Amino acid sequence: SGSRGNATVLHTESDGILIDAGFSARELERRLDHVGIDPAILRAIVVSHEHTDHVRGLRVFAHRRSVPIYANRGTASILRHRDGRLGKMNLFAAGNSFAIEPFQIHPFSIPHDANDPVAFVVTLGECRVGIATDLGHVNHLVAHQLRRCHALIVESNHDMDMLSRSSRPWALKRRIMSRHGHLSNEACMDLLDAVLDADTRHVFMAHASSECNCYKLVAKTVTERLAAMGRHDIASHVATQDEPLATVWLP
Repeated sequence: SGSRGNATVLHTESDGILIDAGFSARELERRLDHVGIDPAILRAIVVSHEHTDHVRGLRVFAHRRSVPIYANRGTASILRHRDGRLGKMNLFAAGNSFAIEPFQIHPFSIPHDANDPVAFVVTLGECRVGIATDLGHVNHLVAHQLRRCHALIVESNHDMDMLSRSSRPWALKRRIMSRHGHLSNEACMDLLDAVLDADTRHVFMAHASSECNCYKLVAKTVTERLAAMGRHDIASHVATQDEPLATVWLP
């Protein structure tokens, strides 16, 4: 995960779904092989929004692996406008749960500068995983949806000082810091303060900027915040841009 590409696999031993396909099809296959996941178990690709770092390999990978694509109408309309070869997409609506067996998927709206972007809570039996990797602020809906999750994959995009000192144009800095941009490290920690509960066992820091953040800083920040909360029972993980994380199995 990162500003140049994002993809997440949720899977059992026999079934899986791919949330976003932000790398080339070849790179997606390389990463799946690296962590020992057989692409044949993937039942669908579920798209959060249309930004390129979430859909770069979507059409080619879906076609190559004969995997159906799921997106909401706003996202699908832009994707079809960009590439008429995408073909049929299965539509969902924010706020309405749907099933890709054996998973139940609940998409919900998030504040980001895309055409109807969503985050997800995915359930399998009693297990809940929340995924929210592109949002400018945490509103009441986001906080409500991400509670009671056993694992959270959340955005820790930038360090405010590093962003302010970067060579990026001021317009881009304003976009990133806006209420429809991306969460800073501290804003991500505030999100954890709001949603962590007794069920939480793992947190994954995602979508870190390669220019305006540092993996060691992200790891230090979340470790210190969890310690301050007395949550030594929660394992923290930092997703990097260039190599995939191995599967973390939930009880």
